[in-house]
Amino acid sequence: MIRIDPITPDDLDFVRAELRRNWLSTTIRSLDKPYEADRLPGFVARLDGQRAGLITLHFDDPARQCEVITLSSTIENRGVATALMDRAESAARGHACRRVFLTTTNDNLRALRFYQRRAYRLVAVHRAMMDRYRQTQNHIPLVGMHGIPLHDEIELELPLGEPQ
Repeated sequence: MIRIDPITPDDLDFVRAELRRNWLSTTIRSLDKPYEADRLPGFVARLDGQRAGLITLHFDDPARQCEVITLSSTIENRGVATALMDRAESAARGHACRRVFLTTTNDNLRALRFYQRRAYRLVAVHRAMMDRYRQTQNHIPLVGMHGIPLHDEIELELPLGEPQ
């Protein structure tokens, strides 16, 4: 059974380790905006009592939207990411958001598959955004997953409609 809980101060070591493991930093850029992801709200997944995943969120209440800044799982193919996304989408509805959106890199084929299977739609390609980030963040590689040159940020969204 997967349990999803809000991030608490007791989770911060896990949160920081998970961010560094997946993004090599706790500062995450999305659409050219930096986020200190270890300071964002979000949720931790627990599987058999052990931390197994993380999602961090940014709520833009005036725009009525929620951005998924990070999503990661320490255990693959057990439903951890799905449970975290379900909880994030529920939280977005609770904030009266009209949409949930996120970005991923052009090389992240697994993420693109995951989100599109969840009914997220491609809404924009932010060309050369990774090249821009690389100018100040030298840890970003030139070539990403699957040998794909890493250049663009792809934006996906799930419209939530008007709150009931």
